[in-house]
Amino acid sequence: MGVREDLTAAAGHVAGLRKAVTALSQDLGNTIDVQRLRDDVVRLADDVDLLARAANIGSQDRAGGPGEIVFIPDEDYDPSMWADADDELGPHLGSSRG
Repeated sequence: MGVREDLTAAAGHVAGLRKAVTALSQDLGNTIDVQRLRDDVVRLADDVDLLARAANIGSQDRAGGPGEIVFIPDEDYDPSMWADADDELGPHLGSSRG
């Protein structure tokens, strides 16, 4: 098998595992063990996605779907994005909040 086929197979197995964990959650309830298992499945899906991106397989520009990591740049947002925005403290007054 090639890398693409291996990643496709891994993604399919993770999807099957996710389905099984969902069924377990319905049968056993939302216990701490089920939550941990669900988190593990999310991490597996993220790792497969990271490997696919590193191998340049799939779209690098797509918005993330369930179980995918969306990379957010560290740069500051454009201040105009917050124009006319309100938050729990009231209207946004720029960087000179008192």
